[in-house]
Amino acid sequence: IEPFVLNAADKIIVVYKIIQPYVTKHSSKNSEILHNKVNCNKFFNGKIINDLPQPLILSVGNLIPVKNHKILIKSMKEIDGHLLIIGKGELFSELNQLIMEYELQGKVTIKESVSNDQIQNYYKSAKIFALAYNAEVESLPIPVIEAMATGLPVVIPYPKEGFSEGLEGTAFFTKSNEKSFTENIKKLLENVDLREKYSHRSLCKSKEFDSEKIEKRESEIY
Repeated sequence: IEPFVLNAADKIIVVYKIIQPYVTKHSSKNSEILHNKVNCNKFFNGKIINDLPQPLILSVGNLIPVKNHKILIKSMKEIDGHLLIIGKGELFSELNQLIMEYELQGKVTIKESVSNDQIQNYYKSAKIFALAYNAEVESLPIPVIEAMATGLPVVIPYPKEGFSEGLEGTAFFTKSNEKSFTENIKKLLENVDLREKYSHRSLCKSKEFDSEKIEKRESEIY
């Protein structure tokens, strides 16, 4: 069905560049990138949850293989902080087993769900946002944009070559392995000035994805 729909469409919109080759394969029409949107005010004005462990590293994403949560969990062996993963999915039991295997129960927590009207408070309570998603498949997940709108430094994998979403200088890019995530998260936790620099960059960049701006362009396309 997808190839038929793509070939028949008058206009094709993709949410990030890495999807474009698939579109090109099935359609002669050029696609336009219109990134996912975020309500910047909502995330910037979140309220800190005082009883969450600190310093807090937050990761938000479904518990599926493409999100590579195992990398972040293993990285916590060497990090003096607490990792909170918010997400549900098929790997819930396996990831909790990994946490016990590495005796990280006091440093890693998985919370399966948070209501939409509360999620901004969890972002606001963190020092760093980290997500080890597979950059061959994704390039700008919504939680990364939400984290930037909150003003969090974001630690994410380098984009696939040729598929940059323009986060150079904004994101704290890292290689997709335990050692690299460990080093870069520690670097940010231990250096307040560096953290503040990347926090400011996140806030500035997030304005490009604000709901008002994206919806205006969306209505123009329609």
